[in-house]
Amino acid sequence: MVWYRAVIGPASRRAAAALIGTAIVGSVIFGPTAMRPSDLTELALHDRGVGVVLTAIWLLVFLPTARLIVRPTAAAYLTSLPGDPRAARALSAAALIGLQLPWLALWLAGEGALGLGVVIASTAVTVAVARWQPPRRRPRAPTWRRPGQALRAIHRRALRRRAGDALLRAAGLAVLAGLAGGLLVRNNQRTGEAAGVLAASVIAVVAIPAQISPALVTLAAYRDTAWLAQAFGIAPRARIAALGYAVAVIHLGASAIAAAAAMIVAEPSPWLAVLPLGVGLATALGETRTILASHDSPTIAMRLVLGAIVGAALAVICLSVFGAPGLLALLAIASFALLAGAA
Repeated sequence: MVWYRAVIGPASRRAAAALIGTAIVGSVIFGPTAMRPSDLTELALHDRGVGVVLTAIWLLVFLPTARLIVRPTAAAYLTSLPGDPRAARALSAAALIGLQLPWLALWLAGEGALGLGVVIASTAVTVAVARWQPPRRRPRAPTWRRPGQALRAIHRRALRRRAGDALLRAAGLAVLAGLAGGLLVRNNQRTGEAAGVLAASVIAVVAIPAQISPALVTLAAYRDTAWLAQAFGIAPRARIAALGYAVAVIHLGASAIAAAAAMIVAEPSPWLAVLPLGVGLATALGETRTILASHDSPTIAMRLVLGAIVGAALAVICLSVFGAPGLLALLAIASFALLAGAA
């Protein structure tokens, strides 16, 4: 019970974002008139490239959860408690399989017993990667010459040190979002501007879970630098600019990964690169506005989720109504909202 509460419980909460993201992607890719699980699994088994890419995507998505199970933060304390260590290992093994519910369901529905073997084999690879610890970098004294540069560097270090797992999961979900958008473009035979509009709309919705966890780390860094800004007399606009910079790095990075994945699946087009990146910038401005308005609220996590959903909905509406020029309307709305909140 102690092992479950200290290890499996937190791992289950960490897996929630991956489950939500894959559920959104699954609702887009699979369906009565769309692709069947067996279509995807058969393609992965017979095409080495597809199999490697599909496994790598799930590895990125599930690796943060696996790390929490195979390398728990309180491992030394937990192993010192009385009890049978085999029970803890069995519980961890069951959690490593059970928390991969989308992956497990895909392969069981597509290949049956063979699919279960694939899941077990991929889980062994995931555990091996999760056990590996990169060497620690030697700390160096920072050399910041301007307040804005210092704040941006603080946000970058916060993302690197505290959001590593969240960024890995975000990268995997961004690839899934790009694949979903690319598949819809290819299956509906869209080209040019129409392809970019469809892909950007899908990516805006599917990429929501990839944005939330890193945003919470950025929020924490924004709160933690409040005293520093007051002590050194840093202008509020510099803090807002640094916050917007950190959020934009996350959104533009996820959009770039998704756009690249979409162009691999569908026919490459400049619209498939420009529109998702523009939507990513607009949603970054909207998320910055949400953080500024609610950074002291105890329900900030829920507000971030609602803000991300509203931003994605606005993106879909603007692109659906106006086409590619709707991106300009979306950027105008997001910019006005941010400027009004910063005033």
